[in-house]
Amino acid sequence: MSAVSTVREPIVMQDGGAGMRLGFETIGNATLVFYENGHAVLATDPWLVGTCYFGSWALDRPLSERELNAVGAADYIWISHGHPDHLHPQSLALLPRGKKILLPDHYNSEICESLKGSGFDVTVLQYRRWYRLSPCLRCLCLDNENQDAILIVEAGDGLIVNLNDSPLCGEEQFIRNLVRRYDRGKTYLARLCAIDADMLNFVDAHGRRIVEPPEQRKPGMVWATARLAERLGVGNYVCSSSQHLYVRPDSLWANPYRILWQDIQRHWSRPQIRIIEPFVIVNLDSGAYERKHPTQESDESQIADNTGDDDYSERLSAAEWSRVVAFFRRFELLRPHFDYLEFVVGGERHRLWLDERGRKPRLRRLRGIAFHVPRASLMATVECGYFDDLLIGNFMQTELHNAKLYPHFTPVVAKLGGNAKVFTRAELRAFKRRYFRRNPVGYVRWHLAQRAEQWLDVARLMADYFGIKRPLRRLYRKILADPVS
Repeated sequence: MSAVSTVREPIVMQDGGAGMRLGFETIGNATLVFYENGHAVLATDPWLVGTCYFGSWALDRPLSERELNAVGAADYIWISHGHPDHLHPQSLALLPRGKKILLPDHYNSEICESLKGSGFDVTVLQYRRWYRLSPCLRCLCLDNENQDAILIVEAGDGLIVNLNDSPLCGEEQFIRNLVRRYDRGKTYLARLCAIDADMLNFVDAHGRRIVEPPEQRKPGMVWATARLAERLGVGNYVCSSSQHLYVRPDSLWANPYRILWQDIQRHWSRPQIRIIEPFVIVNLDSGAYERKHPTQESDESQIADNTGDDDYSERLSAAEWSRVVAFFRRFELLRPHFDYLEFVVGGERHRLWLDERGRKPRLRRLRGIAFHVPRASLMATVECGYFDDLLIGNFMQTELHNAKLYPHFTPVVAKLGGNAKVFTRAELRAFKRRYFRRNPVGYVRWHLAQRAEQWLDVARLMADYFGIKRPLRRLYRKILADPVS
């Protein structure tokens, strides 16, 4: 496919957007385009074509030629983080070399150096600093220790908080104070609302999937998103960063777990906050928005009939297993929390002892994780260093043995190791100092909240054990002002 158009003439929108002064549109997944007088000034996280996560995810629907050209015509492209539905190589290849790329000030400069090496004009946005993009648009970026980032865009007298996939990581008070300066009706939150954008494919020792039914999990996520919008003080919530479709035969099972527009309509618990459906053009002057498609149905013609390069019968060679071992041996931070990792590839079970003492008899139970994964995707992940791509793809099956992925596996392997290149205790101390020094109060608040979540998980287990989970859950929901059934 040829590069998308880079013409600077105003993008011709549909009826509701053609004459607007300031506005934005939701293209799909986390891609937003911001306009001033019909010209595309800024586009975010461009996933424009193709699939990601080893062919597991496709866009909810293919982009139109107009949408492709809008992203290509934007003066600036902002990329939040390294996940392939945000930093998508096939889509970046459609953009002309020299395109201005804006990046968060992440801990490691790998993404920045890679994009510069590809010929892009890269600017790293400093933490909490405003940057003028056009006469009426400016932006501010908040990178965080989760190796995600938040983009805040001021468009005239309106404010858009683009959280995409990012947790707040201690920035809630800062954002709330900022939102208060604007007319509430002109403040927007664009954020992921999903339960499937992480490992969900848990199985027992017999390979039986053990995840709860989707209707048990969806309401809580929608309620949590509504609470967050309320806490930040925004007047509008925009569906964003969640519009994907599982298209691999071995990940199709996850499609019912996607939170769709009708789920948000059904479970939204804060009626004072307007909800805006996906795939729209929003006029920031009037607050009106235009629907770009007659329905919210996904394009299921994209579903594949094969698993691409993956053949589940292929086994690991001795040399390949050595590379897997070398990859995970780097993660010193895993050793206090896990005794072993197992990889079931081509019907063969390979065990890696993270702590050699685990081989010896001991009083406590061994803690480990087994991954049932095809050879090609595993080796591609080991070579590129981003194990998160397998977890998010949800075709790999995960078997937990007296262990959990959070908080000591996924954050360590995916965020610290994969993105920040932090593997040892000494490197972790330096990493923590960096984020503590620039926002000490927020850092402490965030980590206390994370610790409270862990204790809440323990409380849930105890309540279940003593048979009082249902009344306590009703009380908890009442405190949070969520619906109580």
